[in-house]
Order: sequence, then structure tokens, then C-alpha cells
Amino acid sequence: MARPNPKSRARDMVISMAVLLVPIALLLWFFTMEPEAKVEAIDVAPQLARAEAESPYPVLRATNLPDGWTPVRAAWAKDGSKWIDEQPAVGNAWLVGYMGPDGFYYGVEQRDRAADAVIERLTRQGRETGETVQAAGLEWKSYESKDGRTKSLVAQKDGMVAVIAADAELEAVKAFATTLSAD
Repeated sequence: MARPNPKSRARDMVISMAVLLVPIALLLWFFTMEPEAKVEAIDVAPQLARAEAESPYPVLRATNLPDGWTPVRAAWAKDGSKWIDEQPAVGNAWLVGYMGPDGFYYGVEQRDRAADAVIERLTRQGRETGETVQAAGLEWKSYESKDGRTKSLVAQKDGMVAVIAADAELEAVKAFATTLSAD
């Protein structure tokens, strides 16, 4: 009778472990893959027309955006009407959002009430950085969230507050602001 080979035990154990771990690794890889997000464009025109007809302030929207920008959100609510969060809108509220070619969401929101609360919420409790930019006939002050992730531009005029916010670099947010128009 032959003696058991001590080297074959180690080799058999390695083969057994590979047989078990390879399928587990493949399953983990398969179930943790992130599918490529598909962005669906929306038609901003109906909400924009309604906002322009009912709004007491000039409504901002992006014009002449370069290729790669996709409108993904638009909403209008008169003061007290149901807003996107199913709660009554505080002030007349306009929102338009675009997915940029850089993969970031750029949102523009306007209100004519509760400016401080709007600024705090949309800038993610951001603080002014001291930089300004002129765009769409407004002077915009730049803000950065506490964690540095969200960059925002805030403009106020005649009781209206407008906020542009994105998790992008400030220069990209400023460039987006230059595409805004209220005409």
C-alpha cells in the first residue's frame, strides 16, 4: 500500500479552495456591477410656458447649451400649490435641471419667499466664498458646502432668490450660469 504524499494534501486543498472561491468571486462581481445610468431627456417647454405665464419674476432657463447637456427635470408651482416633495410650495417655485456632459446634475431653482431657507437647503448649508459672477443680468455669489462637494451660485433681486447648484467644480457651475437667460 502506498503512503499518502504530504505535498498532495496541500495541492488538493488549494484546488478545492479555487473551486469554491472562483464562483463566489464571479457572483460578487456580477451582482456589484453598476449598470450605466441612462438619462432620459424631458421636454421643459410645457412647465416653462406655465411658469412664464404665472410667475411674478423672470424665469431662468438655459439657452444655447453645447452638445451633451440633457434637460432632466422641470417643475413649477404657485405659492401654496403642491411642489415636487408633495408639500405646499413656499413661494412661487421654479426648478429646471440638466445633466451635464461631465455626468453632474446642474439644478436651477427660483423662489420669491423664504430666501434664507432656500439658500441654506440648496447650497447644502454652504458658505460664501467671496467670488462673484455676472450672468443672466444678475450678480451671483458663490457658495461651497461644508464638505466641499457642492458648489452653488446665489442671486437675489427684488424679493426673488435663484440658486444654481451642482457637485461639480465652481468654474463649471459659473460656465453653466452664463447660459442662463430670462428672455
